[in-house]
Amino acid sequence: MLTIHRAQAFDVEDMHGIQMRAFEEEGRRGDTRDIPPLQEQIAAIAEHVQTQIALIAREGASAVGCVRGVVEGRVCTVRALVVEPARHGQGVGTQLLKALEAELKDVDRVDLTTNTIMEDNVAFYERHGYHVVEYTAPRPGVRLAQMSKSMVKAA
Repeated sequence: MLTIHRAQAFDVEDMHGIQMRAFEEEGRRGDTRDIPPLQEQIAAIAEHVQTQIALIAREGASAVGCVRGVVEGRVCTVRALVVEPARHGQGVGTQLLKALEAELKDVDRVDLTTNTIMEDNVAFYERHGYHVVEYTAPRPGVRLAQMSKSMVKAA
């Protein structure tokens, strides 16, 4: 059974490992390992676990995904939503995203950036109420989608 809970210091190595495996395909497709998730060090994830929102999904003792959010004022930026590649398409990402959103009590908006080289990413977030705000191309061969979702409940 899948469980999701706040990440602790002992989860950091699992989180880093999942992130490296999850972004490996993006690096391969883009023919570079010079992308922020593949360059992030374990210490940065540990800092995030201590200071921001970090959730980990486990099936039994095995870590299968994680999500991190940075809250500044009334906006949360999704720093990483990653799922073990063998678990893609099994609802882990959806459950993690919903769990993160449930943690955001005083947030008006959630923002994120995703690389369109992973062709299913934009559609995944659109299914969860996010919309593309803009596309940017920081370097040749890289096209990023900046996405956003309002968390303000209609009266």
